[in-house]
Amino acid sequence: MKTGIKHLFASLFALLIALTASGQETGIITLHGHIIDSSTSESLFFSSVSLSGSRISNVSNSDGVFSLKIPEDTPGDAEIIISHLGFMTRSVKVSAFAGSTQNRPLEISLAPMSLQLDPARVRAIDGLSIFRSAWSKIADNYPTERVGMTAFYREMIKKGNAKYLVLNEAVIDIDKASYTGFSTDRVGIYKGRGSLNYDSTDTLFVKLQGGISTALEIDMVKNPFAGLTLDECIYMLEFTLTGTAVYDDMTFYAIDFKPRHRDDGILYKGTVYIETESLAIGRVEFSLDIDDRAEEAARIFIIKHSPDMRFLMNRADYVVSYRCVEGKWYYDYCRVDLNFTARKLRSLFRNSFTVTEEMAVTDHREGGIAIAQADRVKFRDILSEQVSDFTDDNFWEDYNIIEPDQAIDVVIRRIIRQLNRRNR
Repeated sequence: MKTGIKHLFASLFALLIALTASGQETGIITLHGHIIDSSTSESLFFSSVSLSGSRISNVSNSDGVFSLKIPEDTPGDAEIIISHLGFMTRSVKVSAFAGSTQNRPLEISLAPMSLQLDPARVRAIDGLSIFRSAWSKIADNYPTERVGMTAFYREMIKKGNAKYLVLNEAVIDIDKASYTGFSTDRVGIYKGRGSLNYDSTDTLFVKLQGGISTALEIDMVKNPFAGLTLDECIYMLEFTLTGTAVYDDMTFYAIDFKPRHRDDGILYKGTVYIETESLAIGRVEFSLDIDDRAEEAARIFIIKHSPDMRFLMNRADYVVSYRCVEGKWYYDYCRVDLNFTARKLRSLFRNSFTVTEEMAVTDHREGGIAIAQADRVKFRDILSEQVSDFTDDNFWEDYNIIEPDQAIDVVIRRIIRQLNRRNR
């Protein structure tokens, strides 16, 4: 059985173009760290990092690496708090980061959190059985009617390790479809803003197509594994129960999955977290299993480019999570991290680009939300070309600059007053 995989994830629209560098911020120091699993030494991506007692926070990237900008006068004994789902939270003093650089980050290990379950409460003995049970309970755990949502969305394109080429932010309305039907999600932009940072020395212009649509398409409960059926998942993926994890005072089965067969194409690997009581899927962390097929993987994402360019996909990492409210689980957060290398044929010079998109739901209400056909976001849309139509400087008030290194929850806290007073 072989099935063509419909890849629903962020596509890149590459053309010939350009780029530039940002100045050093005054009164700010940057801490660099690398978070790893103490038992395996593997990197822990999407870990939370924050300065204790402040709103300054960030998350580690898909390599477990983070940078955190803090005030220069922060005391050396101030604490940086590091946490990750299924691991013991750890604090590290600011002074420990002395000498850390982007190329030599401070290594921080987190210990896995162990939890013993009562055998009588374990519903299945293998990962596949738990996964199948979770799939069968989608109608019990997720909305069966349309839900209206407001969310904050942002996307960034960065050249190398420093230069941000594209920064876009938007407050969006989502008419979220039922999890038991075949209808699709509808999205409209309420407010937005953005900036482009290219110059005449740049030779490649990169655009992100369908970013907002992608943030909804990677809802792994509604669109499992890029549109696979349950039978296809069972045939093409191997599921292994690896333990349990605790998050928000709830216990989850941690089930790893990976491709069974190399000849089924480029598939996904990662971990799905299933709540032990309700069997709801609460979080999925996954990546494209690229291995030695970097050029083939790039063709999934690069949809238009100059014929004299060659592209290699280095990584494509995703995380989606859900929040339980009064017994129902709602789509709550997603993040996409893509990294690819571009070079001209017969040239040794390469450029590395990172594309990041992130979305967090700020509120939801039953009954859906009306979004006119003409106002709906489409997959072919490029936010950079549309964001000026939704600009409203008064909406952002004192939050008047885009801060790509700021954690998304901190940004939301800065605009929550505007969101709360909005007429619905």
